[in-house]
Amino acid sequence: MRIIISGHNGFIGEHLVRNLKLHFSKEELFFLTKNDFTDVSRLSLKIKKNDFIFHLAGVNKVSIDEDLYDLNYRINLNLSLALKKVKFSGVLFFSSSLKEKTNSIYGRAKKEGRKMLERLSFELKFTFNSLLIPNVYGPFCKPNYNSFIATFSHNLINKKTVKIIDDDKINLIYIDDLIDLLLKTLKNPSVKIDLKQSVNIFRVSEVLEKLNYFHKTYIGNYEFPKLENHFDVKLFNSFRSYINLKKYFPISHRIHNDERGLFTELSRSHSKGQSSISFTKPGFTRGNHFHKRKIERFTVLHGEAEIQIRKFLTKEIFSFKLNGGDISFVDIPIWHIHSIKNIGKEELITHFWINELFEKKDTDTFPENV
Repeated sequence: MRIIISGHNGFIGEHLVRNLKLHFSKEELFFLTKNDFTDVSRLSLKIKKNDFIFHLAGVNKVSIDEDLYDLNYRINLNLSLALKKVKFSGVLFFSSSLKEKTNSIYGRAKKEGRKMLERLSFELKFTFNSLLIPNVYGPFCKPNYNSFIATFSHNLINKKTVKIIDDDKINLIYIDDLIDLLLKTLKNPSVKIDLKQSVNIFRVSEVLEKLNYFHKTYIGNYEFPKLENHFDVKLFNSFRSYINLKKYFPISHRIHNDERGLFTELSRSHSKGQSSISFTKPGFTRGNHFHKRKIERFTVLHGEAEIQIRKFLTKEIFSFKLNGGDISFVDIPIWHIHSIKNIGKEELITHFWINELFEKKDTDTFPENV
């Protein structure tokens, strides 16, 4: 199957690409760029009759409001003309917004675009599906743009001011929950997508209260916060994705020394979790996998180790050298491939803490070399 994505560099687009590469690795992926939408002929050359198209592209911020409608209209018009040109008979998924229900220019533009492409689906007889997407949050979202959670998290971690402008109730959906729903359309293109079970509703101030708590507990005390439900875990993983790995890790444990020897706490958590310990021979490596939801802490107790971390589908590798002479830890971000290697001459002893008990049926572990 050929899968085409517009808006692949956006927040939703990037996460869609990650999940497609992970779960649908045999499918061919193609991308429609900003320049493609300026020329119908060029656009039509990239589209084949039976493609599956995820149309995520749109403009939601410009200096002049009137341009917002025109730019979005032009994107959707040129796509419709290109689809006509190739006599499209595949599947088109259109990403719209809950703002369709408001009187905003952006909402009106998305609504008109959806209706235009839906009408075309009846004319050309291709499968059309769409979704009115609420406020999306999750790791790696650009701060100071669309997500107040991204902005608040980034500002808290970087010691910047956090300000609530309107303390509204917001419909929130976690990015991976949204992507799971989109991927269902690959198997059943006409499936009716029900968002109800995936959406949480909070006031902005309620979310900020949680983020302040995460900051105080995790950034201030290096403790794992109380995560009472799935929303809290997802919000915490979003929050910690704004940590600068190079500057923040590794962190030394607080050591208490006396004539008997030393004592230190390894992982203080206000939530359930599982502790493990490994003994690794010189030259051997553990890991080389990543997780989409699990929260992990690696602490080197004895020996010399190199922990390497790389974000999935990127090339930059973060390397941290730890040793038992300075007992320290590195926390592993989600979607980051990680490994730990014994680079010393003695046995490496490592303590691992993870926020959920191991389940064979749902390991949330994906093999990949750093």
